[in-house]
Amino acid sequence: MHATTVSSGGRPRSSRARFAVATVAALVGLVWIAQGLGVPIGRGSFMIGDPFWSWAGAALVLVAAGYAAWPRLRRR
Repeated sequence: MHATTVSSGGRPRSSRARFAVATVAALVGLVWIAQGLGVPIGRGSFMIGDPFWSWAGAALVLVAAGYAAWPRLRRR
């Protein structure tokens, strides 16, 4: 006899982990955007006021959103 796996009916653990990673990445991206726009987050960061970090943060937020949505987009 072999053990039968039983599903809990909820989201799989990997989906929750994917969402957590995407959320952390998006929050980091938002901090980068704010620092690139000149918001003084932290002490004397080299990123403050440099527009590159706004663009990099926006890209990171977009990548994080795509990473979180990928399983749903793939099912269609």
